Amino acid sequence: MGLLKQKIARALHHQQLLLEVKKTKATFSLPLTSFSPQVSSKEHIPSPSVEAKKSPATSSSGRRRSCTGNNIMKNYCRALANFGLSPIAEPYMRAEEESLSPEAFRAILEAKKKKVNCIKTLRSLLLQDGRESKEMKAFKSIFQKVCLAFLKFFCVNWIWNSKVADKMKHLKYRGKMLRRVQNPQFFTYLEDFSKKEKHN
Repeated sequence: MGLLKQKIARALHHQQLLLEVKKTKATFSLPLTSFSPQVSSKEHIPSPSVEAKKSPATSSSGRRRSCTGNNIMKNYCRALANFGLSPIAEPYMRAEEESLSPEAFRAILEAKKKKVNCIKTLRSLLLQDGRESKEMKAFKSIFQKVCLAFLKFFCVNWIWNSKVADKMKHLKYRGKMLRRVQNPQFFTYLEDFSKKEKHN
């Protein structure tokens, strides 16, 4: 008799949770872990419906754009900027032909750090323009050397010791990032969309 009462109580509790999830689903999705202390490990909580999932982002040309690729780019941009501001990067800043001190370099990078979060902004800090001042050209030349040093010698250590979710994916893009930093004039994309479309 006691087992039957427990089963009925669990079933009622489970129905109540389902009603709460349905009510809140329209406004926002609650994390299912908030219910876990009250629910038995044997009971199953339904996963969010397919309708709640966002459709994949598309580029301006109508091609699918990977959210993972965007996150990887943001993570790399932040890491490159932070490395440039760290004392570890100082030996890679020194060069006879450069007319910019490490302090001046850090001041320029600190001012631009928050905006460096995509290919366009990173490319603008690497690609030299003939109309720029001598100081800005020196900054870009040093920043390119610092980025190359990070990608060659420090990148793997950063990936494995950071909080990034997909470490193998970040490691896979390291070679692409290195080639694009070496030739910023060709740095217009990170992912090969044509290959993605064939697989889909």
